[in-house]
Amino acid sequence: MTAKTHGYITKEIELEQIYQFILKFFDPEAKVNRYENRFGESNEMAVYFTYKGEERRLFTMVYKSRKFSKNGEKNRLVFLDLDYWGHSVEIMRSILSYFSGWLDENDCDKEEAYFIEEQPDGVTPNIIKITRKELNRRLGGMVVIIEDDEEEK
Repeated sequence: MTAKTHGYITKEIELEQIYQFILKFFDPEAKVNRYENRFGESNEMAVYFTYKGEERRLFTMVYKSRKFSKNGEKNRLVFLDLDYWGHSVEIMRSILSYFSGWLDENDCDKEEAYFIEEQPDGVTPNIIKITRKELNRRLGGMVVIIEDDEEEK
């Protein structure tokens, strides 16, 4: 099995918006193949583009799933799929920073997907992964993380 970098966009966007993002920010010469389901709906797309010298293929599809559902019901989800090598995580972070969504850096490891919020300027946030034990060690004490709105009280 080949390792993949997956993205999941849970808000209503069209696949064309992802293609336009790639044209604007990655490769103005990107090519696209669109696929229709048996009902004539265009719900899958493959985008071929170059990113930092890498020839890439991003596969996307729209489907309904309970994954990341807050109410347990099947909701519309845009699935993004890249082979896990080179700049795949950086590419997916950029896309998800623009639209917001969940990132699974490597679908073959045990780490869960994490959420990336939409950035108003489309700039990818600096994401730092650290265990609580390591954070405590680096800061020299016990770290208690509070919500942003609790800080204002």
